[in-house]
Amino acid sequence: MAMTLLTRATTDLIARTEAVPTAAWSNDTPCGITVQEVVDHVVAGNIFATRLLAGASASEATADLDTPPTDRLEALRTTCAAQLESFAHADRSRLLHHPSRDIDYPTFVRFRLGELVIHGWDLTVGAGLSTALDPTLAEGLWTLVEPHLEEMRAMGTYGTSTNTGTTLEARLLDAYGRA
Repeated sequence: MAMTLLTRATTDLIARTEAVPTAAWSNDTPCGITVQEVVDHVVAGNIFATRLLAGASASEATADLDTPPTDRLEALRTTCAAQLESFAHADRSRLLHHPSRDIDYPTFVRFRLGELVIHGWDLTVGAGLSTALDPTLAEGLWTLVEPHLEEMRAMGTYGTSTNTGTTLEARLLDAYGRA
């Protein structure tokens, strides 16, 4: 199920990014950076994930991720494909040395899935496009996230509200500080 969701989220994010009008790339997003910076961030995260899944330490995986790509869309496509390939062939029993702490494979899938889905939402808000989340992705991510809400909030990088929201999408966005 996790790989299916990750693949679907990848396809969704690429489609959302392809729909961004040229004039909207410098628009602000709900996560406090521009649309183009969201894409740069996801590209860097994909490279980081690929390195981490290959056995790199946290410092090795985060090295040299500051240079934005020249062709953002191509970089997104290429790094998304590499990330999917890395997850598909990763040693799922090995601990990963994430900068937040050592984590297992399912936790890293949850982190990266959230990154793709929520930043896809961020960039469509910034670009003025439809922000509706794919219901399958929202449900799948929520299923993975809900048992870990307190842990996520304790990390300080997610939403702090305990809003239960009226819809699954509202609860999910709230969990990621987008309420």
